Parts: sequence; C-alpha cells; structure tokens
Amino acid sequence: MRPEVRIEHRYPAAFGFLSQHGPQALAVLHDLIARADMVDGRLVVEATTRSVAERLGFLSKDSVHRRLRQLALAGVIEAVDRGDRAAPFGATTYAVHLEHSGITVVADDESRSA
Repeated sequence: MRPEVRIEHRYPAAFGFLSQHGPQALAVLHDLIARADMVDGRLVVEATTRSVAERLGFLSKDSVHRRLRQLALAGVIEAVDRGDRAAPFGATTYAVHLEHSGITVVADDESRSA
C-alpha cells in the first residue's frame, strides 16, 4: 500500500491554477500526484488514461485524455517515457512540474516530498 500523501494548495497561486485549468484538470493532477514517486529530484508517475478515469470514477476516458493533454501543453506534466510503442494504450511515465501552481506535496515517506 502506498504511503499517505498530503497535497497542499497555497493561495492565491493555487486559485490561479484552478481558474486557468479548471476542476477536472485539478482532479486528474491530484490523481497523478497521489501516485507519484520522487525520482532524481522530480515527481514521476506512470499512468494510463483508462486507469486515471477508473480511479476518479466521475470523468470519462475522453475527458481524462483532454485534461492530460491540457496539462501537458501547459507544462504541468511532461511525458518522459511513452512505454511500449507496440501497445497504443500502454502506460506513459510523466514528470510532474508543480512550480508556479501553488500546489505542494508532502508524504509520510520523505522520498516523495516535493
């Protein structure tokens, strides 16, 4: 079982992020953050559109895909490994960049703090 993680929002920066990206993108980002690990000084997470949609339960795969693209275009997440190219729906590894978002992560396991 993964250690509990605390996702903190600092205002007004976090409000600006929410206003710009919307609640669906924030929910997707939270899902990614909650499963991320600190690797070489950055938050990294492996995810599929389907797995995020299944965990959230209130967003379709299409909505999750649009929010992932939105976050990637904004530079909040960056695909660092697209997994097995032969499997079109395989997992992608993302680096999560929370700078300027007003969002920070603190975990019981200090290796996950960012």
